[in-house]
Amino acid sequence: MKECEHRLKNFEAKAYIDDFSLITIVAKKSFSIVPSFGLLQTDGIVHSLTILKQENYNQRYIYKCKSPIQLKMGKDYWIKINGNQIPLKIGSIVRTDQFDSLFFDDGLLGAQYTPNSTVFRVWSPVAVEMQLRYKVFGESDFLEASMERTEKGVWHFTLQGDHHLTQYIYRAKVNHEWVEAADPYARSVTINGERSVVIDLRKTDPDQWQRSEKRMNLRSKIDSIIYELHIRDFTIHPESGVKHKGKYLGITEKNTKTSKGNITGLDYLTSLGITHVQLMPVADFGSVDETKPNTQYNWGYDPVHFFAPEGSYATEPNNPVCRIKELKTLIRTLQDNGLSVILDVVFNHVYKLEESSFEKLVPGYYFRYDDGGNPVNGTGVGNDTASERKMVRKFILDALLYWLNEYKVDGFRFDLMGIHDVETMNIAASKLKSLNPGIFLLGEGWDLNTNLDPEKRANLSSAKVLPDYSFFNDSFRDSVKGSIFTGGTAGFINGNQDLSIMDQILRSIKGYAGKNDKFLSAKQSINYTECHDNHTLYDLLKIRHPHENEMQRKKRQKLALAFTLFSRGVPFIHSGQEFYRTKHGVENSYNMPDRINAFNWHECEKYENDVKYFQELIKIRNEQPVFRDEAGSVNQLHELPEGILGVEIKHPLTDKKVKCSYWQKVLLLFNQSLKAAEIPIHQGSWKIAVENESSVVRNLDSNTYLINPLSFSLLFVKR
Repeated sequence: MKECEHRLKNFEAKAYIDDFSLITIVAKKSFSIVPSFGLLQTDGIVHSLTILKQENYNQRYIYKCKSPIQLKMGKDYWIKINGNQIPLKIGSIVRTDQFDSLFFDDGLLGAQYTPNSTVFRVWSPVAVEMQLRYKVFGESDFLEASMERTEKGVWHFTLQGDHHLTQYIYRAKVNHEWVEAADPYARSVTINGERSVVIDLRKTDPDQWQRSEKRMNLRSKIDSIIYELHIRDFTIHPESGVKHKGKYLGITEKNTKTSKGNITGLDYLTSLGITHVQLMPVADFGSVDETKPNTQYNWGYDPVHFFAPEGSYATEPNNPVCRIKELKTLIRTLQDNGLSVILDVVFNHVYKLEESSFEKLVPGYYFRYDDGGNPVNGTGVGNDTASERKMVRKFILDALLYWLNEYKVDGFRFDLMGIHDVETMNIAASKLKSLNPGIFLLGEGWDLNTNLDPEKRANLSSAKVLPDYSFFNDSFRDSVKGSIFTGGTAGFINGNQDLSIMDQILRSIKGYAGKNDKFLSAKQSINYTECHDNHTLYDLLKIRHPHENEMQRKKRQKLALAFTLFSRGVPFIHSGQEFYRTKHGVENSYNMPDRINAFNWHECEKYENDVKYFQELIKIRNEQPVFRDEAGSVNQLHELPEGILGVEIKHPLTDKKVKCSYWQKVLLLFNQSLKAAEIPIHQGSWKIAVENESSVVRNLDSNTYLINPLSFSLLFVKR
């Protein structure tokens, strides 16, 4: 057989199963004689193939052939060509509806541990054979066991005894070759994710962890403020005062201070008034060598193992229990201190398609392809997962439910959610909400060029059929600060007075909600002007206003902060934004060193008064329903001086039991110009809550108000 294949290399033909009776043969050169194709079975029987179509494409000679028999998955076949033969490999058959229907299995997958036995299950309908290679804890040699296949293509094997910490990997015969693949459902892995590990999850629980407890986060989305941080960034700086710098445990330490005595870490987080901490990816990713975690850096948007925590953030990355236990400890510590936890999850792609367990076990199934059989690249990183396929959907749902049940998190942020399909996302929301009605779901709803019908994409255009999801609102972002690209349109805080910008600003304050707008309600709008992507706002303002002084640029940033906190919707803050975080002009810092990405505690200390101002604004938002309740009216003030935006928000306060300290109406005043301006104020018992970058309540004793250049003021009338 090998000799025949060697002789055939002169024209380098390949053959693929594209449907249950359709075979495609691709040759680099034309045949000197009319080809005769046959299908060879393992028992030696040969079936003649009928050529249905012949075409030339991209210097390839393509033959579409019909098989007289139905091809079976899990069997080896060869194609005989004029007396020679080549292996028949898996083609686009795995992307047919029939394949999905025949081989969908909703049973348990992965290693199911009990003290008496562990059952291993892996889905690979196309594998001809499957072996379990495993090494018992404390032993040096690997053992092998042949696995059995169900009609749905699930291979299974049971190991008797207690196999906590047993390392394992699957060895599959796929496309006539043996490949090794880690378990896609592995709960933990060895260092750098080379092998899967059986885990007794009870041994990963921190003290006082209640396995039966269910988190019931009942805080409304509209009452939430999200604060995004990266595990390593937050404590790696020399001035963090943290022992476990750059680790999960670093954020659990209390009473940490800078060398000058200012609070840091967990105490700092709890002092801000935020409600949710959004952790950038903590699932195992591929770009950092866990044996040398301090020599490399990455945000973590390059997933490898979707059920296992990242090891570089653990104090012992070579300990499969440690990474789980320390991440659980972090989550529980944040929750015990009044903060809900959102995980940033990345299901839209894998780190390297060809090296992923998905591709090794079921080639071509888990990803989207174009008509030429090439992976599509809507994500921009080389591959798009196909959430609309049944076993991909099952994988995503299983992973989400696992993180919810095992780690007891409070929400999920979906990276590049527009890659996913609406049906999968709605099923996910339904299942998650049945376990935690208050779970916070949000995502990036960008419209990406992937091979999925536009109306099926879970992007911003589909917001009204995805009612349980909030979306990063780029219209809010762009109206306030302008384009993320330095040469693009400026936003309000940069001096843009165009009517279109003013219209968008008013819609932003209203939360882009309503029958004729983006969202069903303002709680679907994630209001932000900065996140981990692109330039920090400080760096962008420095580029846009190179001739302004530092103070002027910081005033513009405070304007953006006021828009974020006092518009209807969900405020989203990038960690360090409150003290003008800089990444020294680096636009995309995903793999930059700590000197670029670290949360700079020295700068936080330097701008202590600005942080206090941030805290004061948050306190006002948290205490006053007028900024969160959508029942009241929002109206723009007219005939104001140039560069001034004034918005009046009224709260109905119909409930007689409502607190007398609640505000009935407020005036939001924004001055984008470099000049002070006199603003007429209509009659009422107005008080000033915020002016000149501080919160201090005083009466307004006239019918005009002087607002300073580049500043925000907040006036109110009590009930």
